[in-house]
Amino acid sequence: MALRDRLLALHRQGRSWEEIGDEAQIPAGQAYLIVTGRPADGSDAVGPEFLSERGDLLMHGSQALSNPPTEVPTEHEVVDRWLKARAAADGPMQDAARRRTAEPPPIDDDSDSDDVVDVLGHQHGQVKFLMEQLEAIPGVRVGGSEEDQQRRVSIVDMMRVRLSQHESMEEAHFWPAVREHLEQGEDLAAGAEEQEQRGKDLLQELDGKPGGDDEFDELVEQLVLALRTHVAYEDTVFLKVKEQMPDDVRAKVGSTIKKKIAKAPTRPHPHAPAGTGMAAKVAAAGAAPLDKARDAMGERPAKRKGKEEE
Repeated sequence: MALRDRLLALHRQGRSWEEIGDEAQIPAGQAYLIVTGRPADGSDAVGPEFLSERGDLLMHGSQALSNPPTEVPTEHEVVDRWLKARAAADGPMQDAARRRTAEPPPIDDDSDSDDVVDVLGHQHGQVKFLMEQLEAIPGVRVGGSEEDQQRRVSIVDMMRVRLSQHESMEEAHFWPAVREHLEQGEDLAAGAEEQEQRGKDLLQELDGKPGGDDEFDELVEQLVLALRTHVAYEDTVFLKVKEQMPDDVRAKVGSTIKKKIAKAPTRPHPHAPAGTGMAAKVAAAGAAPLDKARDAMGERPAKRKGKEEE
């Protein structure tokens, strides 16, 4: 039997070109060329009307029959070890890695506007920066190392500090101004405070939980989603604030927040009274000194600025 007839018979049996090549002890691309008369180089891309007549041609093209499978060398364990060894031997790179932290760029208080929208927007930017740092580090469920988990715990605590300060300032100064000056201000403020309560609850659950715990990853995912939703909500409120709140009020509220944020609580207090009443003010005034004392006494993860433990 002629070679082409033999190969064609195998093809009509439903055998793949790779199987046909193995049977005839020739490359799969050569078997394809012998049967079809077309080179296995991708030039056989023809229309469906031709394919209906020539069932021996491949719908997806034949280039793979000639080209070897693509391999990504960085997926090989030996290459991974080699890359790590080269990085470890690079002194300047290692020095830069030791000095690099997850600390967001500082806010320049001298040049920034006092407009409360700008002040709070800068704070949002710092939280977003930390979220991006957090999401760039693999969690335990996707094979992150022990050092990765320690860094994630530290970044979450850095977010805890900033969010606690940010939201306590909003509750004391921003949302009261929204209620007073915006149409439907009461509803807008109530919706935001409900979202902020969700964030406080998640941060409280994460407090003290090891990064190697599956539940840590799950809570982090919930926190990131909640924060993205809340920031998007506040961005819509900021547009209304720009339109409806007088310039001098925005500047006064923003200036007050800039002056007082350093003395704000650094931990969430989800069960403390909310709002602007006397109970809420007393709770906020007492929470900040206690938080500062706890921060001074213990080595909270935020102090590592996103780095692993020594």
